[in-house]
Amino acid sequence: VTRLVVAGSTTDIDKILLDEVLSGDGPPVVHHLDSGRWTTTLVEEELGSIARAGAGPGSGELSALGLGPDSVVLFVGGAHGVAARAAVALAASGCRIELTGRTPWPMSGADAVLPDDPRALRAALLAAGHPAREIEGRVRAVTAQREIGRTLDEIAAAGGTAAYHVLDCRDDAAVRRLITDVHAGHGRIDGVVHAAGVIADRLLADKDLDSFRNVFDTKVSSAEALLAGLAEVGSRPGFVTFFGSISALLGNRGQVDYAAANDALDVIGEQWHATTGGRALTVHWGPWAPDAAHGGMVTPDLAREYERRHVSMLDPEEATAALLRELAYGSPDVTSVLYTASSGRDGWGGALW
Repeated sequence: VTRLVVAGSTTDIDKILLDEVLSGDGPPVVHHLDSGRWTTTLVEEELGSIARAGAGPGSGELSALGLGPDSVVLFVGGAHGVAARAAVALAASGCRIELTGRTPWPMSGADAVLPDDPRALRAALLAAGHPAREIEGRVRAVTAQREIGRTLDEIAAAGGTAAYHVLDCRDDAAVRRLITDVHAGHGRIDGVVHAAGVIADRLLADKDLDSFRNVFDTKVSSAEALLAGLAEVGSRPGFVTFFGSISALLGNRGQVDYAAANDALDVIGEQWHATTGGRALTVHWGPWAPDAAHGGMVTPDLAREYERRHVSMLDPEEATAALLRELAYGSPDVTSVLYTASSGRDGWGGALW
């Protein structure tokens, strides 16, 4: 896995949006501030020898983070999908993991006996009388519920304890209530991982406002509510980690809403660090490869686009280990990093965009 630190560089040119659009060959992401026009520079940088001594649960990272059986780590999202790997890895400290998500839980008895194979699952749902237009949504829901069950089991097997809360993270009041309840129940919140996100890829001309707000608010509104809730209960966790995306730094076709949301996470985390002095880290991930437990972070169409652009995908085990190393040994002053697959063309993977 290649680690790149995100740094800013300014110019004297103050461009308006139309100038940027018509420039044609400019950088994929720019920022216009009172101080000028900012572009992004990616600098490959190693964490140092202590990080190379070992990675993963039991090799020092969890101890360096100060996590133990009394610790509590809150996940906004992360009960299924790639972030679940981080939850299981952190659970090896024996800590308590509080998971959240929109997916209803627990499963109904009828859903629990449905077949695992997606094709057989669709057939069973049709046979049970579900309208054809609802089948794909039901398949996604049942699949997500089964991933939640596996995540809870894996956390327990790793040595931690877990709870799952049904939460629409776009509901600011609900996010703040959850933080109040978790803090009141345990008297502490030692770490936070914000991993919520949805994707609705379309070209800008085809996007509607509701779809844009859903993608944007799932990340940005929930992040703001999360930090506000922490302030209300007087908690400053040892780390607050946002799962960002390579699209925020290098762009991606059809992802203007997703790129904007992840870029905003970067700014929110940096501001929180500057205000509180707490450890804030936005990890902009390159695409994760699928594995047996999860289909990865990309659609088949996007996977083909990555292949066309010579962008390699992150190995899930390597990416999880990289996250632990970053949290344990990264400089608190580094609030944003990009991780790409190290096996890409010229060794830079996603950074070749």
